[in-house]
Amino acid sequence: MLDRRVRKLILIAVVAAFAAVPTVSALASSPPRNVTVGNNFFSNKNMTVNRGTKVTWVWHSFGLAHNVTVKSGPAKFHSRRLQANGSFSHVFTKKGTYHLICTLHPTQMKETIVVR
Repeated sequence: MLDRRVRKLILIAVVAAFAAVPTVSALASSPPRNVTVGNNFFSNKNMTVNRGTKVTWVWHSFGLAHNVTVKSGPAKFHSRRLQANGSFSHVFTKKGTYHLICTLHPTQMKETIVVR
C-alpha cells in the first residue's frame, strides 16, 4: 500500500495536469485565419479570434505594394516592408482590439481584429 503522503502527491499531480489541459488546448486549437491583401483592401474588415490564433495576410495586389501595421492596440507589429506579393503572419498573444491599416492607404485599407 502507498504511503498517505505519496497518494496525496499523486492526486495533486493528476489534478494539476487536468487543470492545465484546457488552457493549452485552447491556445493550440485556434485555427489559423487568412486575410487577402488586395488593391486597396483587406478582405476581412472585422474579425474576432481567440488568443493564440495565427493570422496570415496574403498579398494578391497585382504589383501594388501594401503593408500591415497596427495603428492602435495592446501590442504593436507590422509587416517587414511594403510588398506586392508573398505573405506575413502574426500570432495574437494579447487580448484586446487591434486597429490595422496599410500606411500607404490608411483611409481605404482598415481592419479591426478583436482578440478574446
